[in-house]
Amino acid sequence: MRQVFPWLAVLALGTAGCLCPPCPTAGGAAPATAANPLWGPATTGPVASGGRLVVWDGDGAGNSAQGWDACDPKSGCSKVSSAAGTGVNGTTGIKLHGDGSGWLGMGWNLFGWYPENAGIDMSPYTNLTFQIRVQPKSEDTGPDPASVGVLLGCSRTKKDSATVSVERYAKGFADGKWHKVSMPISAFTKGPGAGFDPGSFWEFRITTWSASPRHFDIYVDDIALEKQ
Repeated sequence: MRQVFPWLAVLALGTAGCLCPPCPTAGGAAPATAANPLWGPATTGPVASGGRLVVWDGDGAGNSAQGWDACDPKSGCSKVSSAAGTGVNGTTGIKLHGDGSGWLGMGWNLFGWYPENAGIDMSPYTNLTFQIRVQPKSEDTGPDPASVGVLLGCSRTKKDSATVSVERYAKGFADGKWHKVSMPISAFTKGPGAGFDPGSFWEFRITTWSASPRHFDIYVDDIALEKQ
């Protein structure tokens, strides 16, 4: 597996002067409630019905999520948001727009960074799954498939997971169609991900990199944990 370097994101954000995501008390954040079991401190609980827990789908699950992105006028800009009608079957999806060279990516915090110890315990599950669709502006401006990776953030140790290649688990995913990707959770804790805490998963990230200018949209939907 080709290793993608998540710290390029930090470098890009730092040079752009926009390193910090919204603060925990930013608009959209909400306190933990019994009606939303994904809020509050990470706890070990039973596997969801059918062995699958949807953590974000844009239509109810994870509706307090907030994202961060980066813009460096000298290199490239990425912009992330939820967008109605862009998800699977016309539902709401996550839209990452990338324009330029260098690092283009995003983070999607499932709790809006509040409370600071919020998180989801991944231990009852074996795989992280999600739907992805890549739409370039033209045939030669899509992201290099080999550079597209997923990494996770946790609230307890604040350590990043390892970066896992999308292409390894979904060959041909950049063809403009929706693809379901299933990644073993164990892949995120190897090597540089040794400090990542699967018991307090709270952020999903996409990372890409290219030496030449790129212009594309990446859509993500139905982020879930599954016991396979």
